[in-house]
Amino acid sequence: MTPPYELLFDLETLINSAQPSRILLLGNVDPAFLDEYVSQKQLINQPCEVVHFDLSQLDKIWDIDERFDVGIALNLFEHIEQAKGHQVLSRLRDVLTPQYCLALPLSQQSSKSSWQLTDLFSFALSKVNSYDTDEVSLTLFKYNIEDYKPTPDWLNADNWANPHLWGKYWW
Repeated sequence: MTPPYELLFDLETLINSAQPSRILLLGNVDPAFLDEYVSQKQLINQPCEVVHFDLSQLDKIWDIDERFDVGIALNLFEHIEQAKGHQVLSRLRDVLTPQYCLALPLSQQSSKSSWQLTDLFSFALSKVNSYDTDEVSLTLFKYNIEDYKPTPDWLNADNWANPHLWGKYWW
């Protein structure tokens, strides 16, 4: 399955806004769509590394002990069972990257996918856009730890009993 042009455009937009130097690409997709971004980074003397694991290599992500700036998953989650997909999403969120995006078809009567919208919201993913093609209807989701929970207004020195002790003692 070739991802629709609009999906690739939105992915490039998300990547350009993040300006990563290390990208983790998961799924049965040709990594050539990232070549333009990598060449742009090389023009300004900033290295960019793309590490790609397809569906057959997915179990190798449990051996990775390094961090990536951005993770992308395409043509992946609809091909694995949902329990393993939950483990992959948890690994992405907790260990591998502070922000990632994924595209997959959501469950409908005629779809083979068992993923529901609530499954993805439970991982703090936010919906970016939907794309309809002749083959399938895909939805793009993203996660960014910076957007996950903003600091509340009350969490500052002015609202503590002893504001002069703010940041002075740690117990």
